[in-house]
Amino acid sequence: MDFEIRLDYTIEDFVAFWYGFVRKKAGEPLRRANDPPGWARSLGRACAWFFLVMGAVSIVNSLVQGQRMRMDGMGLLWNLMLTTPLGGMVEIAFGWLALRALRQAPAEYLLRPPYDPWVRRTWKKYRESGPLYSCRFAEDGVWIHDSKSDHRYDYGFLETLWEDGDRFYLALPGRSGAYILNKARFTAGEPEELPAFWRERTGKAVLPVTPERR
Repeated sequence: MDFEIRLDYTIEDFVAFWYGFVRKKAGEPLRRANDPPGWARSLGRACAWFFLVMGAVSIVNSLVQGQRMRMDGMGLLWNLMLTTPLGGMVEIAFGWLALRALRQAPAEYLLRPPYDPWVRRTWKKYRESGPLYSCRFAEDGVWIHDSKSDHRYDYGFLETLWEDGDRFYLALPGRSGAYILNKARFTAGEPEELPAFWRERTGKAVLPVTPERR
């Protein structure tokens, strides 16, 4: 049984590697110190609840007092928020979206543009270097095919194979970094069968990448 994976990386592959490995020690949850500062999260949560409460108040007041609440000189937007149910609904929606974003941090806002400088630098170097072609797990070892040569590694020489939801990461001794094996780019073999094959050949388990995802 052989497994072959194309190594035509995208910037999202480097984002996943940065988030799972560069920002933290691989296989361990992100430390709270890597999250936004506590005061920033508290301030954001307070602002979100302010909009939720003010939205509800605006809806009630607009239904009770309506145009009698209109304030001359306060501008159309301010009066819209105070004198119409639509304005209150907009405030509630904004507060709900803010709370949702806080619950999903840090992964949701770190895994989309603008990307971390490390990701941008690595992506640029990758595009300027010779292309990688494929990684193949065969009976006689692991083959890495690139634009310069082919490299074969005995299974006993290999260090670790990591896995998250969308990718495997093959770590080699003496190398900083890893080959990123996107599960969507398997051209031979099934991704879900690779961990058992790896365990059979190396005697090691595939280790999970476990960044904290709230």
